[in-house]
Amino acid sequence: MKQLIINGLVVTETRAELADLLIENGKISGVLSPNAITHGVDEVIDARGLIIVPGAIDVHTHFTGSHDFPEQELREGTHGAAAHGVTTIVEMPHSLPPATSLANFSAKKSWLADNCSVDYALWAGLDGDNVHELAALDQAGALAFKAFLCSGAPNGDATDEKGLPRLDDDGLLRAMRELATFDGLIGVHAENHDILIGAGSEQRRAGRKDARAHALAGPEIAEIEAVGRVLAIAEDTGARCHIVHVSSARAAETIVAAKTRVRASFETCPHYLLLDEDDLVRIGPNARCGPPIRPRPVVDALWQVLLRGDIDMIASDHCPYTPAQKQAGEASIWEAGMGLTGVETLSPMFFSAAHIERGVALSEFARMTASGPAKAFQLWGKKGAIAPGFDADLVFYDASQSWTVRGANFQGLGKWSAFEGMRCQGRVVRTLIRGVTVFQDDQMQVEPGFGQFVTRQV
Repeated sequence: MKQLIINGLVVTETRAELADLLIENGKISGVLSPNAITHGVDEVIDARGLIIVPGAIDVHTHFTGSHDFPEQELREGTHGAAAHGVTTIVEMPHSLPPATSLANFSAKKSWLADNCSVDYALWAGLDGDNVHELAALDQAGALAFKAFLCSGAPNGDATDEKGLPRLDDDGLLRAMRELATFDGLIGVHAENHDILIGAGSEQRRAGRKDARAHALAGPEIAEIEAVGRVLAIAEDTGARCHIVHVSSARAAETIVAAKTRVRASFETCPHYLLLDEDDLVRIGPNARCGPPIRPRPVVDALWQVLLRGDIDMIASDHCPYTPAQKQAGEASIWEAGMGLTGVETLSPMFFSAAHIERGVALSEFARMTASGPAKAFQLWGKKGAIAPGFDADLVFYDASQSWTVRGANFQGLGKWSAFEGMRCQGRVVRTLIRGVTVFQDDQMQVEPGFGQFVTRQV
């Protein structure tokens, strides 16, 4: 099947230009001068007045780990992803049971195959006991391997049966040595366990249950120190490493400086750019996440790293807890689910805040939402760009439209948002995955199970 998209402002790796797109059998076959082809196609899509960007790749989602209804969450939540410009998710290993063994990974893969409306890849988990299974997990298609350097439990155990335990330094070193043998990617939640336990215990002893206490329980130095440790081990082992949800500008600068000697990448999230610690206090439990939202000077400094072009990618860390799971923190912040909804706000709110408000180039927007994730997670060549040979994963933005975030309108069970009431300039009006229109006119056009499994393109 041949499709032609005409009259759109097409965003490639290097520029935004008026161009026509030729799609053949679900792949981009040409970025053409306007009117270069006028016949011989099966479908013509007129994108006049619209910006066309590569579909966002969200490398950090928790659809299957936040509550006890993972299949429903995948069915409904990936509708929300498609409707807001995310065409590929990379699902974290949290689930019942966690994806730390080949059997568990394979079972989880089948959940996503049956229920996803967008394309998907999978993380496997590191638990300190599964180093012998890592190569087999890689062969089964694990895109990356997740490690936590901290836990909410003082002894380092997983805090629930869906989660992962803390990986100690010996376990981290052994895992990275093994991953280096097949060029696997480790993704690390980098916070110093002992600092977090000490700071949190101090707040609890003082009887603090308020939102500010949560911020004080996750000091920035815990992140800075742990990031340095991961980079040191990465340099020693030669393993590829990715630091997830970086909230600290100082930690980000440490990673940027290490890139001359370490194969490292990192992500930040919209909530670390759009909210600050005072917002956490104002919002309460719906803004509880880890690392915590930082004070305004840290947020401003993180923006400076971004505006320099030194942040590799934006990810959501989507945790669709039920409203009740978050409201449990009203009496005590420690009881609120740890994490924010985000897959529906990831791309459009970043479009609004970065491109519309701060003038970030559209090619930079595309880099941080699509090509950056694709390159770091080795999906490049299939996903991540509007270029010949790539999947026709395309998102049409109408920059003239604005909307207000209302959690009640979200898909899935996580019908709440830390961004409640915020205005977003720019609306997704159409989404294509592999050349198929999956969302248009405020309606999903495909059924759950449409999504396809993707893995490393090496």
